[in-house]
Amino acid sequence: MSNLNKRPIPQVQRALVLQGGGALGAYQAGVFKSLYEKIKGIHDVSNEKDVPLFDIIAGTSIGAINGAILVSYFVEHKTWDGASEKLETFWKYLSTPTPNIAEPLKQWKKEYKKGNPLIASEEAARRYYSVKEFSKSGVEKVFKPIHPLKQDNKFCDSQNQWLVYDNQPLRKSIEKFTKFPIATSFDKGEPRLLVVSVDAAEGTTVTFDSYEGEEGKRESEYGDSHLGKSVIIRYDEGIGIKHLIASSSLPEAYAYEDIDGRKFWDGGLLSNTPIKELVNAHKRFWEKRIGSKNLENSFRLNERGKEMYNYSRISQEQQQVKRIPNLEIYIVNLLDPKENNSNSVGTKVPEDFDGVKGRHIDIKLGKAYDSETDGLYADYVNLIEKLIGLGENDELLKEKINRILEEYTPRRFMTEEVKRNIDILKSTFKIVKITQIQRKDDSNSISGKLSDFTSETIDRLIQDGYQDALSK
Repeated sequence: MSNLNKRPIPQVQRALVLQGGGALGAYQAGVFKSLYEKIKGIHDVSNEKDVPLFDIIAGTSIGAINGAILVSYFVEHKTWDGASEKLETFWKYLSTPTPNIAEPLKQWKKEYKKGNPLIASEEAARRYYSVKEFSKSGVEKVFKPIHPLKQDNKFCDSQNQWLVYDNQPLRKSIEKFTKFPIATSFDKGEPRLLVVSVDAAEGTTVTFDSYEGEEGKRESEYGDSHLGKSVIIRYDEGIGIKHLIASSSLPEAYAYEDIDGRKFWDGGLLSNTPIKELVNAHKRFWEKRIGSKNLENSFRLNERGKEMYNYSRISQEQQQVKRIPNLEIYIVNLLDPKENNSNSVGTKVPEDFDGVKGRHIDIKLGKAYDSETDGLYADYVNLIEKLIGLGENDELLKEKINRILEEYTPRRFMTEEVKRNIDILKSTFKIVKITQIQRKDDSNSISGKLSDFTSETIDRLIQDGYQDALSK
């Protein structure tokens, strides 16, 4: 509890959520630059010099890598100034000129000159054949194919060969732009980094956290703790390169990433937009920091409605009400489950093989924030607070309300933790604002867009991200 006196508990914290999407992550570099300029401008006008740009950055796969570069920069320089330039430089470093694709383009050019109405545009063909070449030769600073191909020793099927890629180039690239380990602290005014991966054996997401927990420990616990089968991954020194690679090891394309004997896969497999992981980690941190009894007492006092929107100007009286900070969230989506190609009309979907593959990827990985569910949740919390507030000036009614709060909730299954109504309510917080920046496909989009690291495409993505975020 002595930690509570080090820094006041803010009413609102600002979080940035970065979706996974391979080479499309360059878009997030442009978005971050735009958001930095906009938010910093607001702080400068209001003369709020010590207000953080982002309190939390949560990412999956390439989103986690982008987040790590940004947080690492802040830890090293104690400022966000220059962080956007660092991230953009990283993407320029990863990119590569369009490879020599003159030979594979020959047949396309013949059909193009004939005026074939079904033929792809010149830009789409450039992207398509570039990615096809990368699949054979690799991208120098990102991945390279491993030869010979892995043979099928199980079914003895000569056609069942496995092309696996080496991600060592990506490791080296990340390490060139990031200082590991990444260990941050709320009391030092440093941003929190959340990196989401998947435990391949448990089939569940795992969140690696740069903030220290109890007694200065950093660890991720998951699995069924009620049955004594929880898994604990410890990394007291902070988040390392292995945690980022675990978050971005695409199934089948790369080998598992091994951490403490556990095998990990790309977090996008289960949570490509890690909102749920952000919310759960936020709640766990503040539950432990504030303490169960303080949260319970604050809820009973019904002080939730006394909003304190200013980060830094919190009075001593307000600090006595210890509640989990609300969240203001910015989400940068790289894939869109809705068909948005400029050539589409109404409910038209692609019929060609490449287009179908692209649609599959967008739907599978593009699921974004569910505003309706969280909006309903916030409405319930508001309603409950108002009902509890009815007892503030009526001692008899207040006593009845407190008895209800002490009642135990029904258990749906035997391993479920026994809880009182107050146990559920005391750890609630609200998402007070959501800003989503959504990348849209253009008419030249291809299914292999996640692997298009050509300089032309990377530059365009950065610029698109910057422009799209200006209107938010």
